[in-house]
Amino acid sequence: MTTPVTLARGERDPMVSDADPAALVPAPVTLPGLGHNTHVENPAAVRALLTRS
Repeated sequence: MTTPVTLARGERDPMVSDADPAALVPAPVTLPGLGHNTHVENPAAVRALLTRS
């Protein structure tokens, strides 16, 4: 059984590079203008990731 996984990072995150999630999943998401705490900075952007089809 497999489960889909989405990894996301904020574009301005100093702790996670583009390469970090790209090494783990084929299509990581970069959230524009956000930093490390995307869920605090823009909860709607994170919610959109969870509810997309």
